Amino acid sequence: MDAVTLRGLFFLVLLCVASCGGDSQSSTPTVSEQEQLSRSYSITLPQEIVSDDTIILTVNASNNSNPQKVTVESWSTSLEASLNIVNTSEGKFSFIAPQVRKRTSFSITANLVNEAGTKFNVSAQSLILPSKPNLIVIFTDDQGYADIGAHNIVNDINTPNIDKLAANGVLFSNGYITAPQCTPSRAGMVTGVYQQRFGVDDNRYTPIPENVVTMGDRYSDLGYTTGMVGKWHLEVDQNSKPWFKENFPDTPISEFNPGRLPSSLKERYYPSSKGYNYNYFGYANRYWANYDLKGNQTQLGWISNSDYRLDVVSDAATQFIDINHDKPFYLHVAHYAPHVPLEATEDYLSLFPEQSSNRRRYALAMMYAVDAGSIVSKLEEYGILENTIIAFISDNGAPIGLDFTDAPITEKEAWNGSLNAPLLGEKGMLTDGGIKVPFIVHWPEKLQSNTVIDEPVISLDVLYSAIKRAGASETVLSELDGVDIFPTQGFDKSALMNRPLFWRFWNQSAVRLGNYKYLKMGAEHEFLFDMASDEAVSSNLISDMPDKAEELKSLYEAWNVEMYRQPQQNALNSQEREWLSFYLTP
Repeated sequence: MDAVTLRGLFFLVLLCVASCGGDSQSSTPTVSEQEQLSRSYSITLPQEIVSDDTIILTVNASNNSNPQKVTVESWSTSLEASLNIVNTSEGKFSFIAPQVRKRTSFSITANLVNEAGTKFNVSAQSLILPSKPNLIVIFTDDQGYADIGAHNIVNDINTPNIDKLAANGVLFSNGYITAPQCTPSRAGMVTGVYQQRFGVDDNRYTPIPENVVTMGDRYSDLGYTTGMVGKWHLEVDQNSKPWFKENFPDTPISEFNPGRLPSSLKERYYPSSKGYNYNYFGYANRYWANYDLKGNQTQLGWISNSDYRLDVVSDAATQFIDINHDKPFYLHVAHYAPHVPLEATEDYLSLFPEQSSNRRRYALAMMYAVDAGSIVSKLEEYGILENTIIAFISDNGAPIGLDFTDAPITEKEAWNGSLNAPLLGEKGMLTDGGIKVPFIVHWPEKLQSNTVIDEPVISLDVLYSAIKRAGASETVLSELDGVDIFPTQGFDKSALMNRPLFWRFWNQSAVRLGNYKYLKMGAEHEFLFDMASDEAVSSNLISDMPDKAEELKSLYEAWNVEMYRQPQQNALNSQEREWLSFYLTP
C-alpha cells in the first residue's frame, strides 16, 4: 500500500468521526497505522517443517497495488532456540529448522519498517517435526517364539505392553535372528552386519574385535547420545580361550583366567569403549556404570546393585531416558531373561500361581517383568513416544532340553521354561525353533498400527532401517547387511521374498529365500523345506526339488566365502547329533 492511499484512508477515518459529533463514547474504534500495515503484509511459511531442513520463507504484500517498500529490521520466534534467518533475495529469506525432540508448534515474527519510518510486525505459525528419531532396541534372552501374547499361540503368557507395541506397530511373523546362540546374535545386533564377517561365530569367539564398528559408533557419528544397559556378552569371559591363545601365545592355555587379566585390557571390550556413552552393563548384582538410578552421572566403574536383575535393567533404561530425553538417542536394552538362572520376585510369581511346570511359572514371571511398560510410559511422560522407534526382539529361540524336563530351578543347563511352539527345534539349531523369534517394531504415526508382515526379515534389517531414518549416508548404509523393512510410503514388501537370509553355526548352515529354506548339518545331512507350511510338518523336498536346493546352496556358498572364518563343518558334535536324531530323523 502506498503513502497516498494511506493518507486517504486516514482522512476518511477523521471524516467519519466528525459526522458522528465527535462523541468518543459512541464512535467506532480507529485502526492504527501499524495495525493496518500489519494486515497488509504476511509471511509465507510451510505449515509443517522438518528439523535440519532448509526452510524458505517470504514477506509479501497482501495488496499488490503499489505496495510500499519495507525493510526487515529483525526476527523473533517463540522457540527457545534463536533462528539464524538470512536474506537470500528480495523478499525471500531462509533458515535451518532447529532440532526438536517432539512435534513443536512455533511462531516467527518479522519486525518491519516502511519508507516513512513506521514500524510494524507480521507473524506466521508452523509446526516443526523431528528429523532424528530415537531408537530403543529391547533385546531379550532365550525368549521363544510362542512367548508373546500377540502371537496367540499359548494362553498362559502375559505380556500386555509388548502386545500393545504389536497392536500399535508392526508384527513380523517371520522375524529371524542371525544366530541360535547369545554371543553371535548379540554381535550382529550391535553392528548391523553378519557377525561371521568379523569372526564372532559362536560363544567361543569373545571378545568382539576392537576394530569392529558398532551401532554405538555409527549413531555417535550422527550426533546421537548412545547407551547400553544389561547384558553385553561381548567382553572377555570364560569362553575367550581362542582370543587368549592368539594374544598370549607364550602362556599355557591352562593358565587362562579372565579375573587375572588387567582391568585396562578388559575394559577395551566393554560397551563404554565401543561407542556407547552411557553404560549400565551387567548381569546381576554388579554393573559397569557411569550413572546411577537416581539420575546422577558417576565415575565409570563397577558398582554393586543387589536389586532384582530385570528391574535394575528397566530402571537403568528409564533413567537413561530421564537424562537424555531432550536430545536424539540410541539405547540398547538387554534384559537377562528368561535365560537361566531362573529368578523372580514374589510380586511377579504371584501373578502366575497355578502352573503345571515350576520352570514355566518362573519363565512367565520373568517375561512379565521384562514387559516394556515402564519404558513406554517414560517416553510418553516426555512426549517423545511418537519420535521413538522401539524394536522388540529375542536373541534366539528357547533351550528346551528336548523334552521340557521340569528340573529344579537351581539347575542352569536345562529347559528355561520358554516355548518355541509351533516351531521345530530349539536354541543352538538352525531350524526355526532356534532362530525365528518374537519381532516387533513400533513407531507411532510413521508405521501403520496393527500391521503384520509375513515376509522373512532378520534383525539386521531393523538397524539398517532405523539408522537410515537417522540420516546415515549411503556409504554407511552400504556397509550394513540389512535392508529397509519399515512399511512407509513406497515400501515394497514383495522384494523381501527375493532377498536371501543366511546362517552358519557350529557344523550347520542354512539359507532362506522366499518360501524355501535349505539346511545342511555336517557333510551328509541336507534338507529342503517349503516354509509356506510349518517346517515342523513339512517334508524334506531335497530329492523332489534338486534344482531349488542347488540354487539355495549356491547362494550360501557365495555368501560364506566372504566370511572371516572358513570352518570345515564336516562332522556334527554330540549335541548336534542328538538334535538331528530327535528332531529331523523320521
